[in-house]
Amino acid sequence: MLRSLREAFKLWMAWWVVPIRSGPLKGMKWIASSGANFIRGTYEGFKTEALLKVVRRGDVSYDIGGHVGYYAIVESVLAGDQGKVYVFEPRPLNIAYIKRHIEINGISNVHLVEAAVSDRKGEARFETRTGTGTGHMSDTGNLSVSTVIIDELVESGSYPPPNFIKIDVEGAEASVLEGARRTIEKWRPNLLVATHGEEEHRFVIEFLETFRYDYEILNEQAIKGDTEIIAIARN
Repeated sequence: MLRSLREAFKLWMAWWVVPIRSGPLKGMKWIASSGANFIRGTYEGFKTEALLKVVRRGDVSYDIGGHVGYYAIVESVLAGDQGKVYVFEPRPLNIAYIKRHIEINGISNVHLVEAAVSDRKGEARFETRTGTGTGHMSDTGNLSVSTVIIDELVESGSYPPPNFIKIDVEGAEASVLEGARRTIEKWRPNLLVATHGEEEHRFVIEFLETFRYDYEILNEQAIKGDTEIIAIARN
């Protein structure tokens, strides 16, 4: 109940907008209640630096696990008017934040997909009794969400193939990558993957090696298993 009240309060406070103080989104408008580090422009600086290196003008980006939209909007700025960002997010609170951030900044190249990404299409349980950045797929989750598969979206022609994919899904990394195998093999997008736990970390590393990616762990001093990996496709 307390968490529900907190989320309701955050949504009510969405009218309070302030400018971002630094970083690639400096001067853009942001909901104050979504997090102080976004406003400062200091949110996960090493990850933002990685985006600056791999997202290029005209790119198509898939942002899987969109949170409140910060990285999706960084990607949209880097990709420019000729680029496109597809941001996937299933949690209603975060969806509301993303929509508001798109609206108040007049952004036209970000498309929001209100679904989780997996290796199975349909419905799944999602846990929202967490912070806004740590919701996750769970058999005991308190919310039912729609799921989509990247390979199906691309092969059906519904979405253009990606040049870049960011994955931050709090432990469901393997499912996302399994559902994107053919897309990754054919189109060779650059990847930025957050791993959560040793098992998921091992899976991601083996996946990258199998599909011939050069990779770098950006935060080697992080808690074991919880890492950020930038991966560049070999020719």
